[in-house]
Amino acid sequence: MKGRAAIGDIEITDNEWAKACNLRDRYWLYVVFECSSAVPRLLHIQDPFGKLLATAKGGVIIDEREIFAAAESG
Repeated sequence: MKGRAAIGDIEITDNEWAKACNLRDRYWLYVVFECSSAVPRLLHIQDPFGKLLATAKGGVIIDEREIFAAAESG
């Protein structure tokens, strides 16, 4: 679970990204945007390693547009 007060890129640690790589369909990423608002937005993505582009920076950075595009509906 990753949370942000607003909408923006998120950072996943190297260890979390490796776990996502190893578990694939059994790994889910949950992101909550606008945590500080009255209406936070929860997005969930199954197999983020397979669905998201990431940039290495200590951990990996995932662009918010990628998160919205890959999020499961419901």
